[in-house]
Amino acid sequence: MQFRITLLVTLLLFGVTVAKSQDTATDNPTVKIKEPLHLFSFADPHSPKKASIYAAVLPGLGQLYNRKYWKIPIVYASLGVSTYFMLENRKQMRKLNTQFRAAYAINKDTTLDANLLFKRDEYRRFRDLSILAMTGFYALQIIDATVDAHFFKLDIDQSLEASIRPSSSHFLQFCYHF
Repeated sequence: MQFRITLLVTLLLFGVTVAKSQDTATDNPTVKIKEPLHLFSFADPHSPKKASIYAAVLPGLGQLYNRKYWKIPIVYASLGVSTYFMLENRKQMRKLNTQFRAAYAINKDTTLDANLLFKRDEYRRFRDLSILAMTGFYALQIIDATVDAHFFKLDIDQSLEASIRPSSSHFLQFCYHF
C-alpha cells in the first residue's frame, strides 16, 4: 500500500514538473498554434497513405477524400453486384446440397443424383468466383484511391495536343505539342 501511494505521488509530481516546464508564452510571434485537422480538412497536404487507409476502412471513402465523387456509386455498384451474386449462388448451392442429402437419405444409390452434385459444384464455383470478384473490386478501389491521391496536385490543364497529318516526305506524320 505504501509503495502505491509513493508511486502515485511521484507520478503526480513528475506530471506537474513536465507541465510547468513547457513553454506557455503566447506573446512570441514565432509560435504558431496549429489547429486540429478534421477528417476531410483540405488545408493539410494531400496524402496517398491517408487515402489508402480511408478506402480500406470504408469503400468509397478514399474517393471522397480525393474529391472524385462520381466514382463512389461505381464502387458500391461493383461491390453490391458481386455480393448479390455471391449470396445468390450460395443459396442455390445450399438448396441443392439439401436436396442431395435428402435423396441420399432415401436412396443410398448416388448414380441417380450425379446431376445434383454437378449443379451444386457449379454453383460453388460461381460463388467462389463472386468472392474473388468482390475481393478484386475492393482492392481495386483502394488502388484507385491511392493513385488518385498521388496525382491529386498534378495539373492536367496544360495545352496538350497530338495529331496525325499527311506529310510530303513520309506517308503520315505524328505531331505532338506540350
